[in-house]
Amino acid sequence: MINEAILVGRVGKKDTKTMKNGSEITVLSLATTSKHKDASGEKQKYTTWHHINCFSKLAEIASKYVHVGDVVYIRGTIYNRKIETGERAGQHIYSVTAQDIKFLPGGTSRSSEHKSVEKKAAVSNHSYEEFDDQVPF
Repeated sequence: MINEAILVGRVGKKDTKTMKNGSEITVLSLATTSKHKDASGEKQKYTTWHHINCFSKLAEIASKYVHVGDVVYIRGTIYNRKIETGERAGQHIYSVTAQDIKFLPGGTSRSSEHKSVEKKAAVSNHSYEEFDDQVPF
């Protein structure tokens, strides 16, 4: 069985927090856009916002190098949980836990910084876990 999401979108928000166990989590809001024609032939644009969770070393990388406005490729696992209490009780929350982040052209103007990170990180099909502690991010 396969549970894998691949998203390419623009970062709209970034938040890094320290969890109770002391490890970091970086949460990204990622916008993806689809286009289609409606019944009258008019072009329509629909934006979906995705919640992306980055843990461990990938949380550190995202915290330091991912910026609002960047266009990124995210590969990860889809998770959902049911809200048990409050106004939204019974609803489900969906998120993606990132396993790989790649920077793509078309984002903010920090392209030289991104090129440097990509050379050191996951430009190929390697995951961030394959890199040792000597990588400076």
